Amino acid sequence: MYIIVRMLLWILAAWRWGDWRNWKNYQSTFLFVILLDLLYNFLTYNYPLWVYDPTDIIPNHTLNNLFVSFISYPSVVFIYLGRYPTGWVKQVAWIIFWVTLFSIVELVNNIMGLMSYHNGWNFGWSVIFYLVQLPFIRLHYKKPLLAYGLSVLIIVGLLLLFKVPVSKMK
Repeated sequence: MYIIVRMLLWILAAWRWGDWRNWKNYQSTFLFVILLDLLYNFLTYNYPLWVYDPTDIIPNHTLNNLFVSFISYPSVVFIYLGRYPTGWVKQVAWIIFWVTLFSIVELVNNIMGLMSYHNGWNFGWSVIFYLVQLPFIRLHYKKPLLAYGLSVLIIVGLLLLFKVPVSKMK
């Protein structure tokens, strides 16, 4: 039930704080975030770094992840970019706010047994990932080609760092 409530909260938050007048401006960044999440699931299908564990309502990682990809991420991007502040101090505070929020949500998910870490990944890596992911969302919004190019380098780096075997890729 928590998962459904969490999804509804993201939808309500986007409805309340999202920048609806400019939603088309954010569409390519929604798709960028969704693409990278789906790519993670494809590349690590047989060697996951983290997994959403089954619940009574959502029986597997794939369905849970699709909810996150197509509900949570667009809602987050909509709010995050729509209210992105000016001035570097406010921007750093905004990023820290979102890193903290994502980290708390993940910690709750982990404590409740809704997700698990594998193959060297842990909560600390997630926090580091959020510290990179959130500025990259803004980077894609402003300079999409640069974000795509740097994403390829980061993906390759993570695959090497966590020794994701090519033989395990789908």
